[in-house]
Amino acid sequence: MQEVSKEVHFRDRLVSIFVKRDTNFWHAFEKNVKKNPANIAVIDDGTRISYEEIYNLAINLSSHFFQLGIKKGDRVCVLFENSWPLLTYILAGLKDGIIIVPLNPKSSIVENETIINDCTPNSIFFDKLLNINIPEKQKITSVKYFLNFDEKILKKNITENKKSFYVVDEEDPAFILYTSGTTGNPKGAVITNINIIHSCLHFQRHFSLSDKDNSILVVPASHVTGLVAHIMTMFFSGGTLILMKKFDVKEFLHLAEKEHLTYLIMVPAMYNLCLIRDDLSKYDLTSWRIGCFGGASMPLGTIKKLKSLLPNLSLVNAYGSTETCSPATLMPLKYKNNLIASVGKVVETGKIMIMNDNNEQVSIEETGELWIFGPMVIPGYWKNKKKTSEEFVNGYWKSGDIGYKDKNGYIYILDRKKDVINRGGYKIYSTEIENLISLSGLVLEVAVIPHMDPILGEKIHVIIYSDNQSKNLKKLQKLCSKNLSKYKQPDYWTFLDSELPKNKNGKILKTLLIDEMEDKF
Repeated sequence: MQEVSKEVHFRDRLVSIFVKRDTNFWHAFEKNVKKNPANIAVIDDGTRISYEEIYNLAINLSSHFFQLGIKKGDRVCVLFENSWPLLTYILAGLKDGIIIVPLNPKSSIVENETIINDCTPNSIFFDKLLNINIPEKQKITSVKYFLNFDEKILKKNITENKKSFYVVDEEDPAFILYTSGTTGNPKGAVITNINIIHSCLHFQRHFSLSDKDNSILVVPASHVTGLVAHIMTMFFSGGTLILMKKFDVKEFLHLAEKEHLTYLIMVPAMYNLCLIRDDLSKYDLTSWRIGCFGGASMPLGTIKKLKSLLPNLSLVNAYGSTETCSPATLMPLKYKNNLIASVGKVVETGKIMIMNDNNEQVSIEETGELWIFGPMVIPGYWKNKKKTSEEFVNGYWKSGDIGYKDKNGYIYILDRKKDVINRGGYKIYSTEIENLISLSGLVLEVAVIPHMDPILGEKIHVIIYSDNQSKNLKKLQKLCSKNLSKYKQPDYWTFLDSELPKNKNGKILKTLLIDEMEDKF
């Protein structure tokens, strides 16, 4: 086991860190290039790029940045689908300490304009097919260069400057990732090299990842799961990254079989879709050994079906966020069925405290807000001292998630603090009901939302996507009656014959469901 030591980090934090670690991500990437230059780093629509080739592309782009006067600490916004050009911009930025700000191709011009004006980039590079998502130049005062991607620049023979133009320290920012902004304007999470390296080490060590592994990127690279859990983790481990521009079940399963997929993180809805829209038994997926999931609980029915069809696959829950640079907890590879609702234990170098409203730590199995600490936790938000001081206390990030820790150290997430249903003064955690229903094996998807009531304030409304509505309602009502307190019994049930609405990252949009249900009642 790698030695873990104590060291001051982020000025005011004393955190546990891995002693043997690279000082920045580019160094870790260079090691894999030198070790296995011919190994395939990226597969993009049939184009196969080796570690040596993508290294040289990044070197050439680094020289191009230097010629344009883009220097360490400058922000560069990039707007691409999941594609190999995007990866070269990411690597070139990591090489010289240029802060890359990935924009989501699915975001609107207004959303992109907000982000661009907040991070004040020197330059914006984009795929010419996505230029309709870029705001007009006169609305962006800081930007010096608006440039379409030009493949010729990357393939010029500008390889004389292989060393970094600038010294990159492990505490230097590498990325700014913007949160979804569901509670207001998006916040720019500043992700440093040491955040990335520790997250990659957590994934690599927990799942025993190596240069023999590969992963399919099915979520946007602008999201922390895509950027850190897939791109960074694969390049850190020396494995192969397979790119998909959008999630299509048949295309995904075809790629998984063809390229011998080994490791992947998806939201439960994507696993469900694989079972609903295709027959997994038609594919040879024996190489697929790690199926990580997060963002919601996995329905028991889904787990049982996947295990029966893919006996080599370990289905592992995880919990994290942009502010924790992906994983804060990981479930052990082998666990008993009674732990299915847990998100696992805190990562090796991390700490989690469960705190009450008075900022006091509660006892084991008492509920409270999760405060998360460690070298994977970001230092704060880009030029936003107010939000940073509100959400970070002594290096701990106040997650806004309500949960508890059991006597064996397993973490359970019950709800978002702001999403707790208040039924006549009783606090009800929607995730508790969702977990119970999901793990019944009777539904495909479920969401529990508040239903406004003039007397109690809020009642409990269960929204379900199921293929057998009439029979399941009575079974689910009986299940809730047996396992939940009287005040937690659902008041309303709605069955839908289609998938629940989701955001760009595959999470169920409860706010949209609340609005839709209010219109119907």
